Amino acid sequence: MKHIISVVVRNNSSVLARVSSLFGRRGFNIDSLSVSTTQDPHISRITVVINGDENSLDQVVKQTTKLVDTISVTALCADNTVARELLLVKVLVQDSDEIRRVVAMCDLYGAIILDIGSDGTMIAELTGTSAKIDEFVAELSAKGKISEVCRTGITAMERGRQA
Repeated sequence: MKHIISVVVRNNSSVLARVSSLFGRRGFNIDSLSVSTTQDPHISRITVVINGDENSLDQVVKQTTKLVDTISVTALCADNTVARELLLVKVLVQDSDEIRRVVAMCDLYGAIILDIGSDGTMIAELTGTSAKIDEFVAELSAKGKISEVCRTGITAMERGRQA
């Protein structure tokens, strides 16, 4: 089962290495990792997506909480979480008809065209759930148009006020 874990840490050097190596030592493959500073530049939020059972999740949360720079660790519940991912995708287009078809698909999914190159490429941006991004990429791939894909991984936040 996939789990999203939010780790709030002091923004010190090597903290990301310590957190990610802890997951590796516990046998978890990290499916997604997203890191950024918060509203306080001295604090960062690390969002990690892993596969595992509930017992293993509890153990990794407890171990991560013990790290020196950890402020808080939360296993996010899917029902009470907003989770998004960012996609940049480069699509090959040979003529104006293909451009129109890709633009129509982007409109359908809510993607934004960032660049139309003179070399027959377009770059689009899409933000959404992983499922929505997977579906969009599959649609483009089915038409044989994708040249390059870059995804940020999931970033997530619990709904409502937290204590």
